[in-house]
Amino acid sequence: MRLFIATAVLCAAFIFNPAFAQETSKQEAVRIEMDQEAKVFVFIIDDEPVALLDKHGMEIVEHLNYGGMLTDKGRESARRDIEQKRGGAADE
Repeated sequence: MRLFIATAVLCAAFIFNPAFAQETSKQEAVRIEMDQEAKVFVFIIDDEPVALLDKHGMEIVEHLNYGGMLTDKGRESARRDIEQKRGGAADE
């Protein structure tokens, strides 16, 4: 519950903080905003935050649909996979 409240507060800060505001005419309907200070990515659709990604995980406002299966492979395995993919992407 605390994480949800923190997420809502961060999203509200994005919406109402003029430092993050851009002219409405220049904003795209779908975008990802980064906050280096809060260390989060906020996914925005039609000027509404729909998801937040930080080092602790991802918060999604509505539904999560998938066609495969969800697998809990453990934090260390996930970290290894991310590092391997980052290394491969840097080589390309």
